[in-house]
Amino acid sequence: MNYPLEQPQDPGNAITSLQPSEVDRIKIETADVIIELKKTKGSWRIVSPIDWFANNIASERLATMATLEAQSKLPRSDIDLSTLGLTFPKAILTLNQQSIIFGDTNRIGNRRYLLVEPEVYLVDDIHFPFISQGLNGLLDNRLLPSSVALQSLQIKDWLISKEQNQWVSSKPQHEAPELERLITEWQTTQASSIKAYDSSLTPLHKITARTQDHVIYEYFLLSIQPEIVIARPDLNLQYHFPEHQYYDLLSLDNPDG
Repeated sequence: MNYPLEQPQDPGNAITSLQPSEVDRIKIETADVIIELKKTKGSWRIVSPIDWFANNIASERLATMATLEAQSKLPRSDIDLSTLGLTFPKAILTLNQQSIIFGDTNRIGNRRYLLVEPEVYLVDDIHFPFISQGLNGLLDNRLLPSSVALQSLQIKDWLISKEQNQWVSSKPQHEAPELERLITEWQTTQASSIKAYDSSLTPLHKITARTQDHVIYEYFLLSIQPEIVIARPDLNLQYHFPEHQYYDLLSLDNPDG
């Protein structure tokens, strides 16, 4: 059933009184997962169900829902919420303390009903598909963000470490600039996708990253072909990269011999 929601008196009215810059906590609740994020010193971090860096662009996109403009609205007291999918919502997004409840889509146009007490709004349905991606859509898709100060990276039996502010290798043929490049690739290259860790796969070998703060992160190289797959078992995640990036992320040896 589609209610003829009245047009807001001011078309520029947002669905909340918050400004995106004020949002420093985000909570997403769906049937599959509850995700919580926190913003500290301008950077977003996922704090539940895992503790890891969030994708800042994706997180800020959620924060902008605070100023989403409604096409129409009606007091919730005038509507049977169950007919709009708001009794058992598709998702609940909470910005700081303000909850935005996602109901069904409208039959006319790509629009969705939202409950933001005490009003029901009808808005363009541009955020729910993004929210429904779950955790993987909110993660920083780099293996180790550049904000982390690396001290060493060990790929199987090959150790790269920082000594006197310069990268050195256990393989003497490697020069400092190419080592620097590989470390930079590790901290800037974005995975083409992130998926749940497939623990049935047998790792080819382990990769260990140590930070200057003595934190250790362990990875498993699961595959090189037809794509590179590097897992973080502790986060239950695996990062996927195109096969051609092997010599960016995992080796400096000449592929021609």
